[in-house]
Amino acid sequence: HSLTHSLLHNGTMRNSLSALLVAVIVATVLTEPAAAEPAICEGGSGIVFPVVPGEEDWPRGVKVLLYLAGLLWCFSGVGIVTDVFMESIEVITSKQVPVEIEGRRVLVKVWNSTIANLSLMALGSSAPEIILSVIEVAGNGFFSGSLGPSTIVGSASFNLMFILAVCTYSIPDGETRRLEQLGVFWITALFSIFAYLWLLIILIGISPDVIEWWEGVLTLSFFPILLGLAYLSDKGYFKLKSDTARETEHVVEVDVEEGPKERVGRFSLFEVRRILKRNQKGSKKKSPKQLAIEIAEAANKQRELTRAELRIMATRKLTGSKEVPKNRQTDEAPLVGLETLDGLDLVETAPLADRKGHFAFKCTKVSVIENQGQVHLTVERVGDVSFPASIDYCTEGGTATPGEDFVATSGTLDFSPEERAKQISIQIIDDDQPEPDENFYVQLKNPQPEEQVGIIAKAQIAAVTIVDDDVAGEFSFVEPAIAVAESVGTVRLEVRRMNGSRGLCTVKYETHDGTAIAPKDYIAQSGVLEFQPGEASAFIEIPIVDDDDFEQDESFRVVLQEPTGGASLGTVPFCEVTIIDDDVATTMAEKISALLKINMHKFKIGNHTWGDQFSDAIEGPGEGAGFLMHLNHYINVPWKVFAALIPPPIFAGGWITFGVALAFVGLITMFIGDLAALMGCSMGLKDSVTAITFVALGTSLPDTFASKQAAINSRTADSAITNVTGSNSVNVFLGLGLSWSAGAIFWAVNGATAEWKSTVPADIQDEFPDGAFYVAAGDLSFSVIIFTLCCVITIAILVYRRSSVGAELGGPGAKYIALFLVCLWVMYILLSSLRAYEYFSCC
Repeated sequence: HSLTHSLLHNGTMRNSLSALLVAVIVATVLTEPAAAEPAICEGGSGIVFPVVPGEEDWPRGVKVLLYLAGLLWCFSGVGIVTDVFMESIEVITSKQVPVEIEGRRVLVKVWNSTIANLSLMALGSSAPEIILSVIEVAGNGFFSGSLGPSTIVGSASFNLMFILAVCTYSIPDGETRRLEQLGVFWITALFSIFAYLWLLIILIGISPDVIEWWEGVLTLSFFPILLGLAYLSDKGYFKLKSDTARETEHVVEVDVEEGPKERVGRFSLFEVRRILKRNQKGSKKKSPKQLAIEIAEAANKQRELTRAELRIMATRKLTGSKEVPKNRQTDEAPLVGLETLDGLDLVETAPLADRKGHFAFKCTKVSVIENQGQVHLTVERVGDVSFPASIDYCTEGGTATPGEDFVATSGTLDFSPEERAKQISIQIIDDDQPEPDENFYVQLKNPQPEEQVGIIAKAQIAAVTIVDDDVAGEFSFVEPAIAVAESVGTVRLEVRRMNGSRGLCTVKYETHDGTAIAPKDYIAQSGVLEFQPGEASAFIEIPIVDDDDFEQDESFRVVLQEPTGGASLGTVPFCEVTIIDDDVATTMAEKISALLKINMHKFKIGNHTWGDQFSDAIEGPGEGAGFLMHLNHYINVPWKVFAALIPPPIFAGGWITFGVALAFVGLITMFIGDLAALMGCSMGLKDSVTAITFVALGTSLPDTFASKQAAINSRTADSAITNVTGSNSVNVFLGLGLSWSAGAIFWAVNGATAEWKSTVPADIQDEFPDGAFYVAAGDLSFSVIIFTLCCVITIAILVYRRSSVGAELGGPGAKYIALFLVCLWVMYILLSSLRAYEYFSCC
């Protein structure tokens, strides 16, 4: 109990794999071996089944039908619960944290996508096989069984050959899918071969028919090694010449959290403007609310579905549920911020001041030469001016010091009815000390009457810069970058003379093309700015070309050079000008983006409550569904309600769902193990044959449909292929690594018991008198050999197709390749089954 509490307290299941391993090891030490008993269908017992007294005496045909029906029903159940497990993984791996990058607040993904796919996603896909192997060893008194290891090998063969056959067959005619993350593919492919070669080494090489504790632990340790190498490849350390993967998509994924000119959620402002511009040119304009919904829906349709979403869609089809998760954001509530857009027109928006009386500084940035004596700031009253009003003001020091650089001032401006402007005058103190430019601030506050007037927030504070007049100064742009609408006509760039203003000085300027080209996008300019003594600022005007073409944002640069009169260049000697296409559409796009915050996670899985889960469990497949879909739904309602008991991923970032769903998968896997053994025994099938056929097929069926959809919908083959090669090695490293480590540690701790001596062959007892984990290598090693050969052939086919056709999936001859891969899988099943029934001997 204290161990469990510690695991939960220190990380909220973040070390779930470590927790599972520790739990297995603890059970290893504390569990007593089970006594030998007859076959499960002949009066024996499993972990759960049989449950009816005298069940072994039922007619064989009745038992086979009942056990087969129960097994298929449990396959549906484990698929439904596994999808909840996958849902939690999707939430966990999509977590983002805010960081500061170059002064901007951005959201960065915590999980590297390659590591997420090979660790948690692969665990989600392979959880039933992995847990089945662990449960079988623990349930057999820590003696090895045939069902778990054979299911892992059989599932790997089905995944590699049959699923890839389905993927290549499903690509539409004339299309292909090519691997882009070639480095990651080769690491997972080579590890998928190595994993099974390693099984042969420890089964028939180092210690035949015995798994020693270090062999089990080393098998488990290959899993983090695989993750490390895949991560290094993802980072480019093993990047191949033909690897054209877009590193920014799978190394670090960043979303800008704030700023209208950046990506909002996962839909760029460029796309927002494109939709708005298309609407503006149409004959009938839509309301901003309709436009915002259209933008959100377009973003949801265009994004590529994740592996978890594809798997969930596949299971929903198989179990009679809705094909895609409900978009609760649009179905049940208006999108965030849309209500504030009601009443705004697309072309002419009503300014904020027209709706209420407000005060504001006319200019919020003012420069004054030190010897001018005073600076004057204009306060404007906008909106309703039919009644008297007042506003207080006060100065606040910045780098300038009150009493030394300026005279601290405060007071009240009283506005008569219809009076729209007043001035604040502040005295500037001149001295003879050369010093850098200094600034102070003037703030507006306490508008009266407060129920009728307010302050425009962006114009509440004015910054005053005092320019020293004792040295020549420095020339700098006010801003290093500026964005302007394409239809602005002319952009005015302010150049300031800072840290001094003595004497006559000049500075040259000229424009340089970037992605914006003169004269297509702007009119090139060059010249000389002349600053008289005491003059602090001047402007450069550059005409912007407005056209009817829709294009992405483009930029050019304006550079200052060759200052004279003793002046120098300051900290901002150039200004980057970005031309934003379409001023009207851009303005509205920024409003929509700022208010709506089009967060694509609202369309993703994992955004529901506990109540939603139960309503979805009861709700049918919807209109248009056929009889079979409704029948599947009602058959699986108990499993759906059972899965709805799992806490939703909105708690603790999905980790609670992760742990509870993993436990639920383990519970159903116990049923599957017993029912598979009962059915195989009743049919006269060996466990190894039952495992590579019925069990492997049942646990892998949802992945078949998910991989098919990934191959069709994705523009690359990475999602379809590397998921298979990655999960096949993960099955061995986790499934057999965990269970065999547990068994080996158990016998290393407990020694050679009487039960062990009566079960293990005499030659093993002679070689390991103190006890060891016995694993009969015969049928399993032969199955591994056949699969490894088939694996090499399949990967060779993929390599050949890449060199001959230019892609691994689809293209000329794809149907024949698919047929060959299916035949290869059938050959594996046939040869492994013949060996199990000793039609020939090997290994």
